[in-house]
Parts: sequence; structure tokens; C-alpha cells
Amino acid sequence: MKKTKDGSNEAAGIFKALAHPARIRLLRRLMENECCVSEVEKCLGLSQPNVSQHLQVLKKAGIIAGTRQKTRICYRIADGRVRAVLEIIMKGND
Repeated sequence: MKKTKDGSNEAAGIFKALAHPARIRLLRRLMENECCVSEVEKCLGLSQPNVSQHLQVLKKAGIIAGTRQKTRICYRIADGRVRAVLEIIMKGND
């Protein structure tokens, strides 16, 4: 996506990556603690390929980052702006 001075393309890319209920649930889980694919599978009830696809979208958008721990990759939210937006949005669901 082409960069703009005002960052609107970047913002649109982030919102596009967030525009799936499974990815929102995944990020809510990562807000609590970093976790690995197998933990996300169990927590969200999704298949490993499905989880991997969602993680790829979020990683490509720069929303999450992974750290290798032996044979596993554990993910965390890498963009504090996304964490802040989710916290605001989730306040309405309490």
C-alpha cells in the first residue's frame, strides 16, 4: 500500500486487518498475555491453518510480532495504537 503524508493508507490497512471477528478475538487474547498458535487454537476454537492465516494478516499489517521460543513462535501486540483502540472499543462491551 502506498504511503501518504497523513498516514491514511496505513490507517486503512490497520482497520482492514482488524475487520474480522476472529482477529478481534485473537487480539483480545493477546492483550491479556502473549501466546503461541496452539494456545490461540484452544482458546478460540479455531483450526491451526485458520489461526495461521489470521496471524499472517495481523503480522503483515504490523499489528503483532512473533518471538521464536525453541520450536514455537509466541505472538504479542506490537502496535500500541491498536491496543488503545481495542481498549476503547471493548469498554462499551463491559
